[in-house]
Amino acid sequence: MKFKSIFILFNIVIILSFCFVFAMPFFALGPEFALKFWTTSWPLGLLLLVILAGFDSFFIINLKIFELLEREDWPALVQYLEDRVIKQHRYSQRLVKLLIHSYLVMSDPQSVINLETLLKKDKPKLLAANSLLFGISHVLKGDHAGAVNLFLEQEKIGGLKNEWEQWYLCFALLLQKRFTEAADRLIGLAQNGKDSLVCALSALFLWDTIQNAVPEKAEAAKSAAERAKTRIKKALPDLRAWNKELGKAQGEIQVIILGKSLQDAGRFIYEEEQQHANVQ
Repeated sequence: MKFKSIFILFNIVIILSFCFVFAMPFFALGPEFALKFWTTSWPLGLLLLVILAGFDSFFIINLKIFELLEREDWPALVQYLEDRVIKQHRYSQRLVKLLIHSYLVMSDPQSVINLETLLKKDKPKLLAANSLLFGISHVLKGDHAGAVNLFLEQEKIGGLKNEWEQWYLCFALLLQKRFTEAADRLIGLAQNGKDSLVCALSALFLWDTIQNAVPEKAEAAKSAAERAKTRIKKALPDLRAWNKELGKAQGEIQVIILGKSLQDAGRFIYEEEQQHANVQ
């Protein structure tokens, strides 16, 4: 088991380093100096041992999870996490998030929604902390109204501080053909969004969808999309920089789902660069 080997190797390295540091004064400067060093430095040594004990305790407690993750045994991992989270009511952000990801890996968004119902009753703060993943699960299930209701409810409670939550709310509204409601939100994200990927997606949908679907918003949508292009190119000057930024986010579920749209967004933002490359 790789995790176990890393754990053992880490402990050996730390303990040997600890022994070397505390033994070196004895061999280098003699027992009298070593005694003074040990007398004054023992709190630091104790602190290091406490930290190591805490790390080891965390690993041992979660050894089963590490083993199942290494084997990629998702059904067994889900069963184990359900027992800890749902049956034993051991709610924690780490376990809940891992359970949600495990459900999504198994293409089981309904179980995520069931967990959402449970947390809404027992742990609303954990629901709020994972609202993006719950909203995405509604979208994957085809329950676009459920996604909209979830995000709007969280917006009323504490606001949607994560730009991806704001964008997926817009996405769910578009899937419901509620174009007018989505338009102003997309314009705001395109003009003010800090995440380049969110900003680019907003610009793409303003250009391709909102301009045609909401004629009265066409000019504002076009202007916001052009402004977004400029803003993104300041942060990511060329397509290479864009692809690098996209690569950093490839492990995130919200990015994986939108792979095709993000490729289209890259082409939209850097279309002049691509046209120039094609001519050459």
